[in-house]
Amino acid sequence: MDSFHPRLPQQRLPLATFDSLRVWVEQTARDDDEEAIILTERAVRVHSRTHVGQFTLGVSPQFCAIVWANPQNETPLSVGFSLERDQLQTFLEDCPLKTPQRNRALKRLQGYQQQPDYHSQVALNLAQFISDRRPSRPAMSSPQTTKATTSCQPVEDALQHHRQQEQLLKQVTTQTCESVALAVLISNTVDRVRRFLELDRLCIYQFDNYNLGSQTGTPPNRCRDCMTYEALSHEGLTSVLSRQESQHWQFLNQFRDRYERGETLRLNAQEFDSQLPETSQRYLQELGIQSHLSVPIRVQGHLWGILLAHQCDRPRLWQPREQEFLEHIADHLSVAIYQAQLYAEVQQQKETLEQRVEQRTQDLRDALVTAQVANQTRSDFLSTVSHELRTPLTCVIGMSSTLLRWSFGNLTPKQRDYIQSIYNSGEHLLELINDLLDLSQNESGKTVLSFSEFSLTQLAQEMFCMMVDRATVNGVHLALDLQLREHQDRLCADRDRLRQILFNLLSNAIKFTATGGQALLRIYWQDETTVVFEVADTGIGIPEDQRSLLFQMFRQLESTYTRQYGGTGLGLALTKQLVELHGGLIKVDSEVGVGSKFTVRLPCHRSTGVDVVPTPPPPIPLPPRKGHVVLVADQEDEAILICDLLTAAGYHTVWMLDGSTALEQIKMLKPVAVMIDRQLPGMDGCELIRLLRQLPNTESLKILLMSDPLNSEELAACQEQGADICLIHPIEPEQLINSIIELLASQPGI
Repeated sequence: MDSFHPRLPQQRLPLATFDSLRVWVEQTARDDDEEAIILTERAVRVHSRTHVGQFTLGVSPQFCAIVWANPQNETPLSVGFSLERDQLQTFLEDCPLKTPQRNRALKRLQGYQQQPDYHSQVALNLAQFISDRRPSRPAMSSPQTTKATTSCQPVEDALQHHRQQEQLLKQVTTQTCESVALAVLISNTVDRVRRFLELDRLCIYQFDNYNLGSQTGTPPNRCRDCMTYEALSHEGLTSVLSRQESQHWQFLNQFRDRYERGETLRLNAQEFDSQLPETSQRYLQELGIQSHLSVPIRVQGHLWGILLAHQCDRPRLWQPREQEFLEHIADHLSVAIYQAQLYAEVQQQKETLEQRVEQRTQDLRDALVTAQVANQTRSDFLSTVSHELRTPLTCVIGMSSTLLRWSFGNLTPKQRDYIQSIYNSGEHLLELINDLLDLSQNESGKTVLSFSEFSLTQLAQEMFCMMVDRATVNGVHLALDLQLREHQDRLCADRDRLRQILFNLLSNAIKFTATGGQALLRIYWQDETTVVFEVADTGIGIPEDQRSLLFQMFRQLESTYTRQYGGTGLGLALTKQLVELHGGLIKVDSEVGVGSKFTVRLPCHRSTGVDVVPTPPPPIPLPPRKGHVVLVADQEDEAILICDLLTAAGYHTVWMLDGSTALEQIKMLKPVAVMIDRQLPGMDGCELIRLLRQLPNTESLKILLMSDPLNSEELAACQEQGADICLIHPIEPEQLINSIIELLASQPGI
């Protein structure tokens, strides 16, 4: 927080002397004029965050003075004091206080004229004040001493009253800083101020034309444009909260313009007849009001409400210091109300933002689900249609092939051309359908690679023989370049999928190469674990701006290529997917009019031994089986696969979904083994195992736990719960069957 240090003559004085000087400045100014302007540090605290210390400044027609100190520094205090008009003007101009009272003080100082004996009179006045405050001595007691003591008592009372005001204002400020609920803060303040000023009634009227959102400070079940708070001295007084709101509004609205300007209104019983209409007089009489003081509560320049002070037992002459104190209370309430408004706005913005984020998240989630459903529907449709089309198409291809080779009867050249066209179209259509089926399987995640060991040389020669006739028909010279040593011939990969990759690349090379051109298949090892397949041609080449479309599904190059060469744009997209399924990479290098080269790199393991035909593993001898195997899992795809595997192996399988209901069912079925997924709805898999181990008829049951990857501590915890074997997802079929056999083989009577 910034600090303010005025340019005043200063002297070190005790704190008590400083407090006395403050009382003297205020008392002297008010003795000169009841309407004297009194400014203190309280006004600065309300309107600025700058620390100005403590001061009292008084300006009246015949008097002006200021006393200032910063009690936070040290004791005795460095006290500033001045009676000079110019120094008071400088203080007000430099002080971070921008209020109408400050402007009035500056205006009054500009026309202020000091009398020639001004300083002498003030000095005598101050000396008398100090003399009156000096304590009497018991040994010197006299009528004059008693008189001095008696004259000092009002000053002491005023000083005590001033300190109590400071304490009450500090409490309001503290509650505001602590963000106490606005309704509680206002209610507490109204009650404390009423008791402090010994008022019969203190209440607040709140207008409806000021919006504070949900934090209006209005108590529950109270509307705005009405009395919202009230504190009474005793129960015999009429409560303004029970009166019709229209009566309050009619009385207060006649002074609305004055309240809007920030003016305070004081009314006493003797002034009612001259200043108020008959309806307002009747209103005050019904409430028993003898004296009325109303202070506007303005928030950021707008009239929020009115603080109303009533004296009902007697007429009360409102003192200027009482009016000033209520104005300070109204200023503090204004700060608290504005802070509540800002908090309400922040909360509203937070709630709005949270709602928008939640709605946006839900929209994205819905869009994702919709896209997934649409994608799955498309994949299912492609798979179903492809299977349904392949059966009749196979008949068409087979019959047309038979007709071409039929030795009975002679076909005319035109008939043979027709049948050949049917056969070629059928082959092409079957190729497209196979691509669609492979594509749907890849997208649905159903494609499974079957790795085996095979000869690269045999695969390359097979592909060469398959494609050489097609190349010859197109006038393209097809060549094979095998850069393999004797020990580099063996490869471990999915032979059928690799064959499909090479077929797609060679087909494109032949298709897009003009008559007289060349196509080449080259195979070599880049290093010990990476084999490279290169398919190069001297075809039309691919423009650089078109290469990004090569591996996208259903995307082709420019329409001129489509019209001339045909195709659906699936071949290279499917090829890329198959390469990536192997963990490999594919790239293309091309130059328009020169040709293209596609390079496929596959990480794999190769054998260095002689070419041998792999033999299947010997069948595992299965012990005789009886009883049930219970599977508790909620993942449908995996559960169906496990059930099929166990059924094929000769076991009777019972599948359960919910762990919370499985316990009773297992007790009734009495299975020979139980397979439990660790992640279950209703109950954790490990908890289900623990409960099974506690039951007498299932404590020796063979239990197999299926789980996501576990660390050593988690695995030990699962085994401690009672799991005999723990398998990690994804479950390998052979490992699953072997584990079940191992469990049941160790169980007597099975």
